[in-house]
Amino acid sequence: MKTVVARTPTSTVPEWAVLERRLIALLNESVDILLDNYLTPEGEIFWPESVRDFQTYAYGAVDNAFESFSSWPLFYILGGDRRFLTLAQRQYDALVQQFSRCRKTKLGIDEGRAMALGRNTLLVDEWFPDLDWMHKGEAAMFLYYLNLANPKNDTNRGRTLKIAEYLVGENPAGFEPNYDSTHRVFRSSYFGTNGPAYEKFRHPIARQNWMTSYGLAFHDVRGVATLLDLDAPDNARRYGEAYGQRMAHADTVTNLLSTSLALNAYLYTGDERYREWILDYTDGWRARCADNEGIMPDNAGPHGIVGETMDGRWYGGHYGWVFPHGFQFIADAMIVAGENERLLTGKRGRLDWVRDQFTTLSAYAVTREDGVVLLPQKHTDSDAVLEYGGGSGEPMTRPDRVTNQAGYTRKQQVDGWYEFRPPDAAHLAHLYADSFSLGDMSLARQLSRQTAWEQVTPSAVKGKYKGGQDSAYLHYLAGGYPDYPMDALRHSMSQVHDQTDALRAELDEAPGRIGYAPDSDQEWADLRTITCELREKYGLRWTEATVHSYYQTFLLYRNPVTTEALVHLTMGGVMPTYNGGVPSVAVRHFDAEKKRPGLPADVAALVTRLEWDRIELSVCNLHPNQSRRLIIQAGAYGEHRFATLRLEGESHTINGKWFELRIEPGCRADMAIGLERYRNTPSLEEPV
Repeated sequence: MKTVVARTPTSTVPEWAVLERRLIALLNESVDILLDNYLTPEGEIFWPESVRDFQTYAYGAVDNAFESFSSWPLFYILGGDRRFLTLAQRQYDALVQQFSRCRKTKLGIDEGRAMALGRNTLLVDEWFPDLDWMHKGEAAMFLYYLNLANPKNDTNRGRTLKIAEYLVGENPAGFEPNYDSTHRVFRSSYFGTNGPAYEKFRHPIARQNWMTSYGLAFHDVRGVATLLDLDAPDNARRYGEAYGQRMAHADTVTNLLSTSLALNAYLYTGDERYREWILDYTDGWRARCADNEGIMPDNAGPHGIVGETMDGRWYGGHYGWVFPHGFQFIADAMIVAGENERLLTGKRGRLDWVRDQFTTLSAYAVTREDGVVLLPQKHTDSDAVLEYGGGSGEPMTRPDRVTNQAGYTRKQQVDGWYEFRPPDAAHLAHLYADSFSLGDMSLARQLSRQTAWEQVTPSAVKGKYKGGQDSAYLHYLAGGYPDYPMDALRHSMSQVHDQTDALRAELDEAPGRIGYAPDSDQEWADLRTITCELREKYGLRWTEATVHSYYQTFLLYRNPVTTEALVHLTMGGVMPTYNGGVPSVAVRHFDAEKKRPGLPADVAALVTRLEWDRIELSVCNLHPNQSRRLIIQAGAYGEHRFATLRLEGESHTINGKWFELRIEPGCRADMAIGLERYRNTPSLEEPV
């Protein structure tokens, strides 16, 4: 491994370096309030005993429990204290053990057989038995980061390979396999370690409060024009029957998110079986997209045919164009699968299919009075009544309401497209990071909110991973926002302080939001009972609103560890797509002396320029007396190759995925590095 030495003292310590080390120090001390007040001493979730069906009620939120901690191993990878790896592993193990004990009464498979085999728990064989991949992808991020943080952990390796077998192979428990390799489809929209979850689609669907924001999945069911019609039992039955007939045996495009699990199995083993599966499944959706005039369909039936269970419709699949979020998760899935393809093959243009979707949607663009561009996010039958939750200032609405329900608006369609909203800046950032082209930068600038482009914007924060500064980061990369590193680091520190202030207030009985409100008098009564139990058993002073939100999201929105700024600045890349992506970055750092991932103590790093074949990287050693040694890796998984390096007027040939930098006390290394992207087989191999 090539070693280079930085001996140039920095005349002025850069502000970004001081702020970066200050943020790392702050994050190192940020989580004790959670450990002390929101978990048992073993790291488990407080679990009530007073409500008989609580396990079933809470099952829909189990993914949130894992999401609550996914930033902890990522912070360790960036340079956080070693305790974050220990804590993250403890939390993953504790959650697996806890939810593998908790039984549920409503199952998604043959209930008698599942109960006889003891497979009626919230997790079965350490994974979700019958859930969709949008939610499983969110939970899986925790495991992916643990794999990257400590690939020597045999337990996590075994878990990854076991879950991957349920995904791509025969069902180890003897249930029907989830994947049909002949037609390149999963057999159901819901599936897991108990096989395809057909049974989850065999029940009436009554109106629930969480549906208000999203509307109906289908608009051709007799008697069901709006959500309010689901209050009638006969309508709920007919709607449930239609839902089951269409969804139970249909694959959905968002299952592309599962390719990252197979990728993690490949990173451990190098087994071509996983690589071939990722490429084959993704290619199946590429073919369907091409056959649908370039618009990504959201469903495929048992024979891989679009619309096969949807009466010919290319829309209507689970987490597809209609329900609940529209383009948001379709784009996420396409980006994740495309980036995984690119990682495995090195081929460029793997995200062109996402660019094509933006071209289609942009044909219907509407510019709001404040200059913000709105694109349609959903598509359904052109004669649908689209009346559900909305606000008074919502664009593209119709005055001819069919209900008098407060808080509802009727959406306007244009050629079947509706719900006009600002595009997700994260999608645009991933497109630019795929090409580093002027065209993608121009597209991002055109479609971004101008305020978010010009400055770090607290209102842009996405609560789940505390990100949202994609536009400002792109502006920095374009050379137009030189203060972004300092502003982003200050913003991250403010996030930590704001979050811990909110937690202290919550612990002191501050009133809070209820989240999705309970749907019945019985659920309200259960909430009161659980609140009393937690107060008596654990001495908590939580309000009912806090208790309700705890069991909907656990610590997900309470976690103070924010990593977006550190990923942007130290690794040179955008944040992974939240619900199942893996890091796609220019560099990764290792402490050569302590033989662990992350920046060494007293060391700060900043990627100042990012191009396809070249980066500029500054590294500072803030210690006045001690030198530091770090190993810099090309890419998160060693997928890139460093060609050349220029430091202090000298050129060095690297021709490898690692080099060691020894940086003397109080010195700064400003390096220009030639980068050959996707030249190496990605793996979890570490240099230390």
